[in-house]
Amino acid sequence: MPQDHVPPVETDLASPNPPDLVPVNAPSPGAASPNGSTGSERGDQSAAPLTRRRGRSRTRTWAFGLAIAATIAAISYTFRYFDYAGAHPTTDDAFVQGDTTIVSAKVSGRVTRILVRGYQQIHKGELLVELDPVDAEIAVQQAQAGLEVAQTRVGQAAAALVAQRHQTTASLAQAQAAQAAATARVPQSQTSVTLEDQTVRESITMARAQLSAAEAQVTSARSNLVKARNDLSRAKELLAQGAVAAQQVDQAQAAYDAAAAQDRSATDAVSQTRAGLAQAQAAQLNVPIRRQDVTAALAQQAQAAAGLETARTGFDVVAQRAAELAAARAGVAQAAAQLAAARQQLEYTRVTAPADAIVGSDVPVQPGQVVQPGQTLLTLVFSSSKWVQANFKETQLGRVRAGQPATIRVDLLGRTFHGRVERLGPATGAALALLPPQNATGNFTKVVQRVPVRISLEDAPDTLQVGLSVEATVDTTARRPSSQVADARGR
Repeated sequence: MPQDHVPPVETDLASPNPPDLVPVNAPSPGAASPNGSTGSERGDQSAAPLTRRRGRSRTRTWAFGLAIAATIAAISYTFRYFDYAGAHPTTDDAFVQGDTTIVSAKVSGRVTRILVRGYQQIHKGELLVELDPVDAEIAVQQAQAGLEVAQTRVGQAAAALVAQRHQTTASLAQAQAAQAAATARVPQSQTSVTLEDQTVRESITMARAQLSAAEAQVTSARSNLVKARNDLSRAKELLAQGAVAAQQVDQAQAAYDAAAAQDRSATDAVSQTRAGLAQAQAAQLNVPIRRQDVTAALAQQAQAAAGLETARTGFDVVAQRAAELAAARAGVAQAAAQLAAARQQLEYTRVTAPADAIVGSDVPVQPGQVVQPGQTLLTLVFSSSKWVQANFKETQLGRVRAGQPATIRVDLLGRTFHGRVERLGPATGAALALLPPQNATGNFTKVVQRVPVRISLEDAPDTLQVGLSVEATVDTTARRPSSQVADARGR
């Protein structure tokens, strides 16, 4: 019995669920069924399920394709997401930070005026709080009076120093002149004594020689006188005998008179020579007295030298006066410092703003209240220095470098600002905690640490509050400018 012809069936091989195949021995459309129906009726009845199966096949094919496409898209998105997340680390553990300071009193006093209130914008140098300045003003006046007294002492010490210098100089010059005169008098006296002694000795020698010559002349004169007397006696005897003429007697008388005069003259010369010798010997007795003059001159020289040393001790007094002047000047410097300190204390009664800032809270003091040094007057938040401290996980910082751009989203404002990584913290937050963990004891559980990263703000407003929560994202794919790299290396 020949088999029925089986028509070809279109199948979708790509579909995971291909349609059911028609059996080979399926009756043809025109063949009669066992129950007596014709082939056309059977063909109409079998075509409907085939059409339904083909529709389901196409639906399954499209669904499978969409599932594959969705899977590929999800894989691609996941890959791109993790790639983007790895290149753009993000953390919501970030807060706005800023410089704040507590303004406190440096001197004690009663508050007289409070010129600001909480949350007020202030400017550099603006008066904030004023204390009672009466005590400080009195201290300034006392310090001023002390400075004037010290300056007067300096003038007195300077005048005493000048007078002592002039006196010492004059005394020294006088002592030097006296020493020079005494020094010159000593050799003069010594020379005078030596010459006088030599002269006296020569005079004595000469007088003695003259005395010897005079005595020789006396002896000769007396011999001549004796001869003349004898000749006169003989002449007178001969004249009495008539043996000689009277003229010879006269001649003998004249010779006798001449010899007598010569004897008297020689005798007078001896007397005079002896008187000269006695005078020379008397002058020799004055030589020891003149030697005493030399001793006196030496004593005067020693006294002049002592006077010179005494005059030189005046320089010690000058040094003492100079030390007194230096002490007086130091007193002036000390008084000036006390005056400056008193004026500074007076200035401290006026508390001013150190820079542009905002009063961070209500002022805790009131007029009339007495404050002490170090007591808090108010808190300031500086508006010009704000940054973001983002605490990234250590696994996020592999490619984070100083100078990379960052975006800051502020939760309060719902806005995004731009910034730049300024520097990375030198230690983790746990290492700088008050009680750092001790992992060397007990069981250890590894915990991912967080490292603070400082991000400078570029376009954030000055009114941005300190302490706000933000979300920080760093773009590690951007390259830093060369100037920023140099700055980072310098830091």
